[in-house]
Amino acid sequence: MKPIKLVLAATALVLLAACSAPGHPAAQPTPSIHDRAVAAWQKVVQCAREHGYDVPDPQIDDQGNATFPDTVQKPPDAVIQACQRYLDQVPNQNHDGDRPTAADIRDGRRLAECIRQHGEPNFPDPNPDGTFPATPAVQAEGKSATMVAAVQACAQYMHSGHIYFTPVNG
Repeated sequence: MKPIKLVLAATALVLLAACSAPGHPAAQPTPSIHDRAVAAWQKVVQCAREHGYDVPDPQIDDQGNATFPDTVQKPPDAVIQACQRYLDQVPNQNHDGDRPTAADIRDGRRLAECIRQHGEPNFPDPNPDGTFPATPAVQAEGKSATMVAAVQACAQYMHSGHIYFTPVNG
C-alpha cells in the first residue's frame, strides 16, 4: 500500500471512530491480508473436503500466500469448479503489495522461459503485476513431478521462493 493510501485509510478509521454514536461500537479495522487469506483458505479446504477431496490445511504466510505439502496433488476439475466461488475470495498477493520493479518483471520472464525449457512448454509469461496467470494448462499440471522439477531447476529466478498466481477469468 502506498504511504498516501495508508494515511488516508488511517484518517478514515479515526473519523469513523470519532463519529460513532455513544453506546455504539466504533468501526472495526479491516482484517489483515493474512487473516483474510486464512478465512478464505479455510472455506476452500472445507469445500474441497465436502466434495471428496481430502486436503490438509495449508500454511499461510504473512502475505496471505498458501503453501500445501508437496504430496498434495491437483484436485479434480469437478472439485475446483464446485469450490471456485471460494477460490475467488482468496486475496491476491504480489510479494509485498507494491508494484514490481523492472528487475522483478525481467526475472519473472526468465523464470517462465526457464520453466518452459525444463518441460513445461505452456507455462505463461508473468502479468504486468508480476503474478502469473493460472491458465488451464498450469492448473492441469498442478504439482506434477515435471512442474516441481522445472520450478526447482529455475529457483534462481524466484526472489521470494514462491510463484504467485492469479485466477484467469473466462
